[in-house]
Amino acid sequence: MSHFKNEDIIISNSTNSKLKIGDVFTPLLWAQFAIDKFGIFDKWINWSKVFDPTMGEGNLLEALIDTGLKKGYTISNLPTSNLFGNELNTDYYNLAVEKFQTKYNLHLTNNLTNTDILELEAERFDVIFGNPPWQNFVDLPEDYKPAIKSHFHKYDLVDDSQSLLLGGSRIDFAALIIQKTISDFLNVNGEAYFFMPLSLLLNDGANKSFRNYKIKETTFKVEVVYDFNKEKVFPGVMTRYGLVHFKRNQKNTFPIEYLILEKNIWQKKYARPFFNENDPLSINEKNEKSDLDSFELIKLTKDSVPRQGINTCGANDIFFFNSYKEVDDNLCEVSNSNSSGVILPKEFVYPLLTASQFKSESATTNKWVLLPFSNSGKALGEYQIRLFPTLNEYLNSKKVQLKNRKGVMLSAFIKRGIWWSLLGVGPYNFYPYKIVWEAYGKTTFQPKIFSGRWQANQSLQAYIPLKTIEDAHQILEKLSDSRIQDFLLSLKMEGTMNWAQPGKIKKFIKIVEKSPLLF
Repeated sequence: MSHFKNEDIIISNSTNSKLKIGDVFTPLLWAQFAIDKFGIFDKWINWSKVFDPTMGEGNLLEALIDTGLKKGYTISNLPTSNLFGNELNTDYYNLAVEKFQTKYNLHLTNNLTNTDILELEAERFDVIFGNPPWQNFVDLPEDYKPAIKSHFHKYDLVDDSQSLLLGGSRIDFAALIIQKTISDFLNVNGEAYFFMPLSLLLNDGANKSFRNYKIKETTFKVEVVYDFNKEKVFPGVMTRYGLVHFKRNQKNTFPIEYLILEKNIWQKKYARPFFNENDPLSINEKNEKSDLDSFELIKLTKDSVPRQGINTCGANDIFFFNSYKEVDDNLCEVSNSNSSGVILPKEFVYPLLTASQFKSESATTNKWVLLPFSNSGKALGEYQIRLFPTLNEYLNSKKVQLKNRKGVMLSAFIKRGIWWSLLGVGPYNFYPYKIVWEAYGKTTFQPKIFSGRWQANQSLQAYIPLKTIEDAHQILEKLSDSRIQDFLLSLKMEGTMNWAQPGKIKKFIKIVEKSPLLF
């Protein structure tokens, strides 16, 4: 069972038996695909015990029975006593039990459990065949999070539960289910087959710990990946997903065989991390090492590391404007779809980069951003804001909306009374030069130098802040090395929100203490 729609979440106050984290099930067609590709039926018919840890309505287990019937077996010939499943949601569990009973005259209640897989007592199976929930920890039901935090630490996905309040909150719940089931439910040298979000293998950030391919002392290996690419296996799901074969008690080796579905043909490619073993996998046509091995890292001081742009934490309609005109030497008038004729101090209103500026050097500015910050990168205090009556009036008119924004880091500012703060703002925002690139939805890496007051938008761009034009030109030249774009393309994230985020470019950076011009 796949779970990934936040709007589908239902919580029963008295029990988790009604808990849903999405409600999309594996189609029998694709369950059959997995069975055929990996010989799962042959393993089962030879008395391997098969377990689906998040079975939903039991489609994966049913697909094994259906395969047997199509091969000429009868129900009594099939080792149905070796089919096992678990499901948290009681309604789905009951539907599975009823289906096996009415459709196949099978009474499997002794083999099917109705509980949270994280709380189920360990038992060993030869094969795990599943489709775990696909949802970031941060998006799980609030009532459910406290009960499972410790499991992320127990199964080596975060250093401690506190990590889930910071960057670790973006870790995918599927990673925990996979680690848990391989650790506690798979026999030594057993095999696991999961439909899963490929972000666990291909993305930077919170899922990096999954790519240690280890739970305590237990190792596991990625045998092969089937990347469904644009195939609508689960209609309406935007996450990139695939089918992955793991083997317990094997050390991961590279390259990994990686097959991508392109125009209904499985194209064989090879996957390996380019830098560190737990880096995202890069996908290549040939089983050869990359010429990135000889890449000379770009030297930058700590304050010039790649960064994301400004993050309003859901308040773009308060801080972003699409019209601007000067009123006098000190004031400007800005407007957007929610607020018109807003008078603000010019010194706190900055031009915001859009796609237009990357297409043409002479493109006119069409967006602006309000930054109630000093050039030191600190949010203005209440006393400072009162010195600017128009700014004070505007922010206070939006006070309720600004105080209701969510997020752990932002909440810290709000609790301190700085409810007008934004994230992604520091002294680096006010450096005279920025090398900026479009980090969303692109297929080419084309960084450009912008000087002056330009600001980058978090969801669209990333940048390197610099103090001198000489540094900017030198760094731009190094960033223009075609091997960087080749690397980005190998991650198979082109056209997505993860195309060229700062974490990917940081792999080409070496932090030094002095200006790179001194080297």
